Amino acid sequence: MLIRPVESDEDIRKAYEIETAVFSQEAAASLEAFQMRKHVFGSYFLVAENEQDHQIIGVTNSVKIHNKELTDESIKQETEHAEDGQYLCVLTIAVHPSFQRRGIATELLQRIIEIARKDDLIGIVLMCEEHLISFYEKNGFLYVAPSVSKHAGIQWHEMNLIWK
Repeated sequence: MLIRPVESDEDIRKAYEIETAVFSQEAAASLEAFQMRKHVFGSYFLVAENEQDHQIIGVTNSVKIHNKELTDESIKQETEHAEDGQYLCVLTIAVHPSFQRRGIATELLQRIIEIARKDDLIGIVLMCEEHLISFYEKNGFLYVAPSVSKHAGIQWHEMNLIWK
């Protein structure tokens, strides 16, 4: 498996297809949001590619923010990307249903952690659904609290990994 930055409109379309296969229509980002994410903070927009057939099988994207406290706006990522932000907020980690439970999400997350450390950030923050709390804990994240966000009618949970 190869993890690489998103490079083309086709990459964005394939990544978006994974997003909509994994998240509900209300929770999934729009195609337009994915296009904006590539344009505004493409260095934090990665895909996992099957090396045999070059199929995109996973996606992650993140944005730099100033605060570790999360809001619906920072998760939706309308305008908050801060070039000088000290935290990385993970917006999406999604793996195609046919390829789940093979360690791909872990590899994507570890790559994001590696990039954030290389970029000398303070840490990583995210919101996740309850069933994913243990996944993030296994990857070093700490549970913070239930989120005030009710995006898509879901109870989100804030987690972080702070190393500074």
